[in-house]
Amino acid sequence: MVDNYEDLFYCLRDPTMEQIRELYCAHVLNHTLNSLRDQGFHRARTLIILPTRESARRTVHQMLRLMPKGSTVSHRKRFEREFGPEEGQSDRDKRKGKKPPDFEEWFSCNHDDRFRIGIAVSKKTVKLYSPFSESDIILASPLGLETLINNNEAMTSDLQYITTSTEVLVIDQAEHLLMQNWAVLQEFVNRLNHKPTKPAISSPARIRLAYLAGYGSRFRQTILFSAVDNHLINSLISKCENFQGMNLFLPVPRYQEDSLFPSFLPYKHRVPGLKRSAKEAFENSIDLTALDNFKLNLITFGVTGSTLTSNPLFQLTKDDFHESNEVAEADANLGRLEDMNAPLLLKKSLLACDFSDKGGRAIPLARLAAFKQRLLPRLRKGLDERVLIYVPDYYDIEELRNLLREEALSFCYVHEQDNEAERYRNLFDQGRIRIMLISERYYFFRRRKLRGARNFIFYGPPTFPWFVQELLSVCKVAPAPATNASGEPLTVGTANPASALSSSVTILYFPPWESHQVSMITGTLDV
Repeated sequence: MVDNYEDLFYCLRDPTMEQIRELYCAHVLNHTLNSLRDQGFHRARTLIILPTRESARRTVHQMLRLMPKGSTVSHRKRFEREFGPEEGQSDRDKRKGKKPPDFEEWFSCNHDDRFRIGIAVSKKTVKLYSPFSESDIILASPLGLETLINNNEAMTSDLQYITTSTEVLVIDQAEHLLMQNWAVLQEFVNRLNHKPTKPAISSPARIRLAYLAGYGSRFRQTILFSAVDNHLINSLISKCENFQGMNLFLPVPRYQEDSLFPSFLPYKHRVPGLKRSAKEAFENSIDLTALDNFKLNLITFGVTGSTLTSNPLFQLTKDDFHESNEVAEADANLGRLEDMNAPLLLKKSLLACDFSDKGGRAIPLARLAAFKQRLLPRLRKGLDERVLIYVPDYYDIEELRNLLREEALSFCYVHEQDNEAERYRNLFDQGRIRIMLISERYYFFRRRKLRGARNFIFYGPPTFPWFVQELLSVCKVAPAPATNASGEPLTVGTANPASALSSSVTILYFPPWESHQVSMITGTLDV
């Protein structure tokens, strides 16, 4: 399918799958060396978007291994100096094994996320750091492309060289790019294959008629690799218009604990009687984590203009079924609606829900309203102790922080740039702070062990489903009693040991847009 120039969206990538890098590097080199180069407005026809310099270094090394023996490479030393390991890398290598494997793979060596480099390729020559006007392949990160998007006259030509004639677009490790500036990436992809504003370098007689007519995007192949499925990735996929077709590989929910696809949460949380007895653990002094004994709560909410039982992108309109006798006769021939496959009958009744009246904030506002109605009363009354609130979206966390501040609740807010994060983490572990509000970006970039939590609230499905398992596995459900600065206990012990060892996991989500992400966590389809 890649050789046929079909779009490929593979959301099953493991951070250690280097064979994927070999796949698209071989395809890019074959496209560069074996096809005509002067049928676009400019020479650059391949754009590879990567998250870090280390990822770019591995990609270039893979290309060099695929080149014929004896090929010359210019500016190799400069490339190794700028994209090689950073200072102090040997010290970080000594600490390997203390972080999860995916974290070490994402942030190994040089994890600087601002770069762009042009590469010119011929039969036996590779020229690194070539000018964009003379480059065949462009390697860049979203932050490296951000300066080109700004209205800067000096950068307009470089932006035009990269975007106007892109024939192959490769986006690797999209899950990492989600934690960077995804809006820049989406805006840049929207600028691809537009007509240049300045004269083109190629001869007009050699340029494809499709490019001259403004249909270059329909001849562009998009290849995307990701470890997760996300609505932002789906939104990017929906903008691709390759006439050759699209191939989509999504992760499937994982079902049983001992099968080939183990669930990210223990299978026993779905079957009564399989949980470890809290009373028995208390009597035998067994250390229990939140992963051993928890109650799963799934809370859904709706948005005006959508339903909970069908895709919000589509809605049925009754007027379409009796506009004329011809439509009624066609419906009679097709049979009863409930006896047929509904998507086959939704012809002119496929209408997109319009959320633009609230500036694209309809779902976040509905999520906040559901939180106020279903979860905030328990936080007000203090029914739940040691509450960890995990928020995937930055804008949501600002609204939630303002809400908790208005309610005068005892909480701390931790994000990736917070210098007080370690102090708040220790205070929460000691029980001196009841509610801890963290951003997904903080956990992604720091990956610190957040101990002391007993009740988990996910203000939306996490982008990475295995984060739920990690958070629960490090939290003991019988943590040390809360104490003040002088070491005196702040709470009185409960008379029921089993209740003290209880834990809860609550996921607030909007079906069916987020049902697939929840199913990846719970391992069930009935969400």
